[in-house]
Amino acid sequence: MPPSGTVKTRILIISDTHSTPLETPSASQPFRHPLPSADVLIHCGDLTMEGLTSEYRKTLDMLAAIDAPVKLVIAGNHDRTLDKEWMRTHERMLWGKKWRETYEEAREIWFGKNGRARKEGVTMLEEGLHEIDVGNGTILTLHASPYQPEFYDWAFPYQKHQDRYNPPSNTLSDAENIAVNPISSFSEKAIDVICTHGPPWKHGDITAHGNVGCPHLLTAVSRAKPLIHCFGHIHEGWGAETVTWDKATESSETETIAQFKAEGWKKHIKRTEGVKVTEKEVKSKRAVFVDGTKEGGKEIRRGEQTLMVNAAIMDVGYDPVNAAFVVDLDLPVKN
Repeated sequence: MPPSGTVKTRILIISDTHSTPLETPSASQPFRHPLPSADVLIHCGDLTMEGLTSEYRKTLDMLAAIDAPVKLVIAGNHDRTLDKEWMRTHERMLWGKKWRETYEEAREIWFGKNGRARKEGVTMLEEGLHEIDVGNGTILTLHASPYQPEFYDWAFPYQKHQDRYNPPSNTLSDAENIAVNPISSFSEKAIDVICTHGPPWKHGDITAHGNVGCPHLLTAVSRAKPLIHCFGHIHEGWGAETVTWDKATESSETETIAQFKAEGWKKHIKRTEGVKVTEKEVKSKRAVFVDGTKEGGKEIRRGEQTLMVNAAIMDVGYDPVNAAFVVDLDLPVKN
């Protein structure tokens, strides 16, 4: 039984499915039907390849087949038609190619009262803090953001010197603060999950060209200390690790971005422990299972630790070979 005053809650996490359906039950890949059932499904963006209406329909077909009463998704850089500013600035280029997709049509699918997402019980989250009634006696507090550092002129970008996640007092000295919905510190609000499309610096962000995650995001996550930070975007960064934070992370930042990337990020973290993955077991169970409950013996300690999860289903060659993650948490009983 979970500790008194909490509810054991199972969260299924996927990302970067790019309109790919679940494989058949007989397939060898772990991303196959049926995925494990859960209380909450979270998809961390890149629902499609280009943001086409037909692709959104395929993704919703896939999401509808997953057994979870609460289904939460965010957009990613490939879901271009959901980014109003990107569509505005690329309108001439798109129509020149006889593009027939619109922002309004995409919004209707995901946010419309009669849209397909609502019919399937799927909720698209816009940037900011959300409190979700899970239906099992708890409220999931989640901060969402589809944005990531500018990446080959795709959607939901910000420049690498821009801080989208922190208040000015926690922005690196040579960064431009553009935060509209800064992530709250742990002392302000206990956040259960931060869901972003892009990864933070040095966590699930390794590519052939080195680390490409966001230092500003790592600063924000170290302040918030959520139980889970889930993301995708960098396919080759798939995996999970538990971060134990250094408690002295609330102070104002005076470092430059380069200094933070070089050594400064280390002061936020005491240690990291990778989640071990057994390929045979993952293929059999269709997911990587992480028990973060007290009963499980490896409790993710609120305000001290965060499970970092890169849940990208696609590998770098866009083959859906990676597994979903299933995380069990003790969440507070709602008042």
